Parts: sequence; C-alpha cells; structure tokens
Amino acid sequence: MARETWGSRVGFVAAAIGSAVGLGNIWMFPWRAGKYGGAAFLIPYLILLFAVGVIALTVEWTLGRGTKGGPIVAFQKAGLPGGKYLGLLANITIFMIFAFYSLVLGWILRYFIASLTGELLRINPGAFFDGLAFSKEAMIWQFVVIMLTVAIVALGVQKGIEKANKIMMPALFVLLIILAIRSVTLPNSYEGLKFYLLPDISKALNAETWMIALSQMFFSLSVLGNTMVVYGSYLKENDDIPLSAIATAFGDTAVAVTAGFLIFPAVFAFGLEPGAGPGLVFVTLPMVFQKMSGGAFFGFLFFLLLLFAGLSSTVSMLEVYVDSAITNLKMERKKAAILLGLLTFAIGAPAALSPYYFEKVLINISTIYVGPIGALIAALALIKFGVERAYEEIKKGALIEMPSLWKPWIKYVYPIVIVVIYISQFVLGG
Repeated sequence: MARETWGSRVGFVAAAIGSAVGLGNIWMFPWRAGKYGGAAFLIPYLILLFAVGVIALTVEWTLGRGTKGGPIVAFQKAGLPGGKYLGLLANITIFMIFAFYSLVLGWILRYFIASLTGELLRINPGAFFDGLAFSKEAMIWQFVVIMLTVAIVALGVQKGIEKANKIMMPALFVLLIILAIRSVTLPNSYEGLKFYLLPDISKALNAETWMIALSQMFFSLSVLGNTMVVYGSYLKENDDIPLSAIATAFGDTAVAVTAGFLIFPAVFAFGLEPGAGPGLVFVTLPMVFQKMSGGAFFGFLFFLLLLFAGLSSTVSMLEVYVDSAITNLKMERKKAAILLGLLTFAIGAPAALSPYYFEKVLINISTIYVGPIGALIAALALIKFGVERAYEEIKKGALIEMPSLWKPWIKYVYPIVIVVIYISQFVLGG
C-alpha cells in the first residue's frame, strides 16, 4: 500500500499548525500566563519557542520523513533498541490524551450549542459547569466529538486532514482576531493590556516562570514523539522542513498570544481573576459574555473558535494510531478510524463520570509521566538514525539552509532540555 502524502506545502503547514493549536493555546496558555505574571511569562515563552521549539519540530519531522513511518516504524528503522515497543508507548500516550481531550471538547461543544440558542446568557456559569462536567450528558457529547474526529480522519490525509485544516485554521485566526479587537475596546480594558504587555522584571527572571514556559511550549507544539513524527512521514522529498517549522511555531504562538489579547482585557474590564485556572473558559468567560454588549454573538464566536482549535488537535491525535493500524496491521483507513475511535470512547468514557480517572489516570500519566519520554525517545532515535544523515535529510527541499549548529544542538542540547522538562514536572508540580 502506497503511503499517503500531503497535497501541498500550505496544506502540510496548516495541518501541522492544526495539530499544535488546541485547547492548550486558548485555555492553558492564558491560564498559565495569568498565574505567572502576564508579560513576565510571555517573554521567556517567546525566547524558548525559537531556541527549542523550532528545533523540536525539525527533529520529529526529519525522523518521520527519513524513515517513512510513524513512531513504531520510525524508531525501529532508526535502529533504536526495542524501537517497536517504544513506538507503541508513544501511541499509547496519544491514545490516552485523546481519551481525556475528547471529554473537554465535549464540554465545549455543549457550551457552543448553549451560545447558539442564547442559553449561555441565562445560565448560572458555575452551576452549569458543575452539572455538566462529570455526567452522563458529558459522555454523550464526548461520543459526538469522537465521531466527528473519526469522520475527518476516515477521509484520509489530503481529503480529510489537510482539507479540514485549510478551512479551520484560517477561520480560527479570523475569529480570534475579531474577539481580541472586541475585548481590547471594552471599557477599563487598559489594565488587562498593561498586565499582558508590561513585565514585572523580577517575575520574568524567576526560574519557575521559565520552566513552566518551557513546559507549556513543549506540549503546545505537540512534540511528544508521536503526532509530528507521523505528519513528517507524509512529507515528500522536496518539501521544506526548516521554514515549515518556523511557520508552524509562529502560527501556534500567534494563536496563544492573540488569545491573551482576548482574555486579559475582558477579565480585567469586569474585575475578574486572571489566574482563575480551568474555570477561566468555562466559568469566568461566560460571566464576561453575560455582562458584555453583544455577548450572545461574541460567546458564539468564542466557543466556535474553541471547537475548531480542539477538533484540529483531536484529528492529529487519532491519525497517530490510525496510521499505525494501516502500516502494521494492513487495516483499511475507514475501518481503522471507526474501530479505534470506538476504542478511544471505551477508554475515555469513564472519565465523564470520574474526576479521579479523568485527572489522576488519563491526564497525569499521559502528560506528566509518559509524554516527555516520547519526545526524548524521538530525539534519541534521530541520533541513532545518524546526525550527519539527518542533516542531509533536512536539507532536501529546504528553502532556507539549516545552520550546521543544528547538529550539535539536536545531539546534546535538545535531549538535555527534554530531561530538564521531565524532572521539572515533579520538582515544580507540573
């Protein structure tokens, strides 16, 4: 069976940005920025993005294209001992992430419908979320999200993933900009802009702020040794990797930074708490929309935006193990998408009823204990593949030449950074 490829360079970059952009950009980024001082968090995040994030993307895409396979195939072909089983570990990680992510996206789908009907302006935000979060109703919405994801992935790389992201990504940017403009024109929004743009230098120099910024960037770009390896395997020999990595990192960060311009002016304008954490989207912002002129329309746009961001990520997650089923089990794409989607629901459905299973089992195991290991394995696999060989691979089709500094950087600096991130999850509490 011939391996699918991206139809165009623009389609690949759109899909890669779609994979990277998700709830972490619009939900977690503002939450962490709010907790760690706004601009004081933004400065280290942007520095680390281009010092580490771009390199991480080039590592996983080069490995994927050089081996023409997802994690299981890539780690084996690179010559990594136990590569098949290490690749399986990377697949299990993304499987667990999709299982809990689909539940959160199910909540968002319910909020989107509430905004569509006008219900969002009449609810008590706290009571509404408490009644939805862990319930049988949440399980139903979770199932709908998984089936939407299955439908897109079943269509294939070009007709499904690439086409969907070519529509969703531009729409996401447009919606986000419209909402951000509305937010910064609210009365008393100046305090929010000041918080977000004028750094407290003492906080910006804080070691914990840098570590959390590094962790946020790492997970935001989807560099966990799975999704981006698969996406790299669909690249043609003449497709550019270095410039695409810069474009993807920039696109992903543009969404996160613009989300800050949406959230912080609105939060400060209505005297709310910028470090409200998970409640920022599901409790705090509905309060903002209820008080805001045109709140029904802007609430609708916001949850549509979140829906696009979330679906673009779930599509990339499901594609990781659908690709493995196609490659290793010779399974037909549509059948693999349906069966694995149903299996994801079976694993994730208990999270709709159990906060403990949702957080302690699915989230903590996949994102804290196992996720960074996948990125480290991918880095080690590329080193085993051969740094010189990888450098020749990354030069194919490159519109800009990757500096030779890339070789020692991926061989020494990048693996050390991953280990530091991993240890920080325990030292700093994730």
